[in-house]
Amino acid sequence: MTSPETMKFRLPAHYVWLGLAFAVALAYLVGLGGDHIPRNGDELVYAHIARLTAESGHWLPLVSSYDFMRNTKPPLLFWQAMLAGGWGEHWTLLALRLPSVIYSWAIALMVGLLTWKMVRSDAAPLANATANGDSADARQRHALTMGAIAAIIYLSFFTSYRYGRPYLTSAPETFWLFGVFFALAWSPARLLASTWKFPLLAGLAIGIGCLYKSFVMVIPVGFALALCYQAVGAKQAPWKLFRRGILPDGLKVAAICAIGLAMFSLWFAIDPQPGEVWREFVVGENAGKMNSSRGYFATALSGSSGILTILTGYFSNALFLLPVSVGSMVAAWRSYRARAGTTHTLSDAEKIMWLWLLALALVFMLPTQRSTRYLIPAMPALGILIALYWHRIPRIWFSLTLALSLLGALAMGLIGFGAVRATQNTALYSPLFWLFLVLLAAACVLGMVKKRATRPVAALSSFAVLLALAWATAPFNGELGRFRADTVALLQGQAVSVPTNFNGQFERYQFIITGAKIIPYQAEQPVDYTDVDALFKTSRYALVQRRVGQAPCVQCRILDVRWDLRSRQDDKEGTLAAFKTPETYWYAQEYLVERLAP
Repeated sequence: MTSPETMKFRLPAHYVWLGLAFAVALAYLVGLGGDHIPRNGDELVYAHIARLTAESGHWLPLVSSYDFMRNTKPPLLFWQAMLAGGWGEHWTLLALRLPSVIYSWAIALMVGLLTWKMVRSDAAPLANATANGDSADARQRHALTMGAIAAIIYLSFFTSYRYGRPYLTSAPETFWLFGVFFALAWSPARLLASTWKFPLLAGLAIGIGCLYKSFVMVIPVGFALALCYQAVGAKQAPWKLFRRGILPDGLKVAAICAIGLAMFSLWFAIDPQPGEVWREFVVGENAGKMNSSRGYFATALSGSSGILTILTGYFSNALFLLPVSVGSMVAAWRSYRARAGTTHTLSDAEKIMWLWLLALALVFMLPTQRSTRYLIPAMPALGILIALYWHRIPRIWFSLTLALSLLGALAMGLIGFGAVRATQNTALYSPLFWLFLVLLAAACVLGMVKKRATRPVAALSSFAVLLALAWATAPFNGELGRFRADTVALLQGQAVSVPTNFNGQFERYQFIITGAKIIPYQAEQPVDYTDVDALFKTSRYALVQRRVGQAPCVQCRILDVRWDLRSRQDDKEGTLAAFKTPETYWYAQEYLVERLAP
C-alpha cells in the first residue's frame, strides 16, 4: 500500500495532461521555418502574391506574375504575410508562418476552455471520480484533464497540423468562424437573447473570417446560427418555423450575415480594380465551383469530388485519429438512443457543436467541387465532442487508432532509413530519433494490450507520429537542404533557372537562394528533366534535380549541390518503390550548374 509520504509527491493527473497539452502546442514550432513541412502546395503561390504586392509598396491591388491567379483569396491573407514579413525586410518562412501557429494555439485554447466548462457543468457522474465523485474538487480536476485532452486531440488532427502551421492556412478563418460558436456555446441563453451586441460582434467576426477565405462562408455560418436560434434558443425542431419569436430571430441572423457581407464588400470599395476582383474572385474562384461539365449528379455521386468526400471528411481530416472520431459518433448515437424516452437531454453547448458540424457539411455538399478542407472550420467542434464522449467510446476504436499510429511510426522509420541510405551517413539522426520511434511503437503495442494504457497512449500517439515526421525531415531543413553561403552570395542578382511542377512552386527558391533572379521551367518530374542545355539560353545558372547517384548533365559544370525531398513521385515508379528503394523514392539531389566554356 502506498504511504502518505509517497502520495504527496505524486503529480496530479490534470497537471500532467495540462503540461502535455502545452508541450504539444510548443511542438508546432518544430521545423516551422523549414522547406519540408506538411502543407498545401498553394502556400507558395500565395507567398508569391504577397511578396510581389509588398514589393509594389501598396496594400492593393494584389500583384502576381500569374494572370490567372491573383485575386484568388481576399486581401487579409496577404496583408498578414506582408506585415509578418516586414514588407520584405524579414521575408522568411518562419516569419510568414508564425501568425498561423498563433491562430492555431488560440483555437486549441478555445477547444480546451469550452471542453473544461462543458465537462465541469455536466450533471452526469464522473467516470473516474473518487468515491464522493460529485465533489466540486474532483469535478474540477476531471474537467481540466478533459480540456487538456481536447486541446491535444485538436492539435493532433492531421488537418490542424497541415493547415494550421503553413502560411496558406485555414487557421485564421477557423479562429474567427469557430469563435462565434465558441462564444455562443459558452453562454447560449444570454447571447441568443442578445438584441444587438452579439449579432454585431458575430457579424464582425464572420466578416473578418470572410476576408481571409470567402464571402461564401456567410452561408454555412448563417445556416448554423439559424439552427442554433431555432433548436437551442426556441427549443423547437428545425422544421417548426411557425413559432413565437421566429421573426426577431430571423432578423438577427439576417443582420449577422449582412454585417459579415458588408465587411467583405470593403474589398471592392478600397481595391483600385474592383472589376478584376469580381471577375477573378467572385466569378472565377467561387461561382466556378458550382459548375461541372459532367453534370451535378454525376459529380456528386462519384469521384474525388463526390458527396462521400464530405460525408467522410471529418473522419479523414483526423487521419490517425480517424477510428476515435468514428467511435465518438458511435458513442454519441448510443447515448442518444439511451436518452430516448427519458428526461435527459443534450446540453445547449453540445447541441451548438453538433449544429455547426452539421451545417458546414450540408452546405458544402452543394458545390460541384468538394474537398475535405472545406470542413476544417468545424474540426475544433469535433475535438470537443471526442473529449466529451472520451470514456464512452468503445476501446476498440482507440486500439485501431493505436494500430494506425504504429503503422505511422514504422513509416517514419522507413523515411529515416531512406535518408541514411541516400546520404550514406549513419550518423544523420541522433540515437534519440531511433529510440523515440522504438518507444512510440512499443507504447502503441502496450496500449493495444493493456486496457489502462489504451486511452492515454491513443491521446498522444497521433501527434507523436507527426513529431516523428518533423524529426525525420529536420536534416533536410538544415545544412543538407541548403547551398553554401558563398554560393548564395555568388547568385545575388543572377538569373537562375529553377524547376517547378505546381502553381508557384518556384517561389520556394526565394527562400533557398535569396537575392537571385528566379526563372522557372516546367518539369513534371524534375529528376527526369533532360533538356538542360535549353536552360542556359535564358540564364547562366540552373538548378537540376537528379536521383541519388545520377549526374545532372554532360556539358555543364557543377558549382554546388544540396539535398531535397521529392514532392511528387512518378506513378510509374509504383508504391512499392517506397519500400524497395526509399533513398530514391523520397530523396533527390539538386545541383547548381553552369554551361562549360565553349
